[in-house]
Amino acid sequence: MMSGVISETRPRAVKPRHYEVVARAGGWSVMLNGACTRPFRSRRAAERIARSLQKQADALNGAH
Repeated sequence: MMSGVISETRPRAVKPRHYEVVARAGGWSVMLNGACTRPFRSRRAAERIARSLQKQADALNGAH
């Protein structure tokens, strides 16, 4: 690919990400597309992480 050449193809739209908090053995996990974090001891901690991840994902996708 040559530098400075404009491609005719458009970038694909990014699907929005929605993080969920789910109960698991040993605590609560944050889940996205079926993948889970290691369990947190409290739901509150998992919710805090989910909010932080959602905020970062929204910023990357241009959402407010």
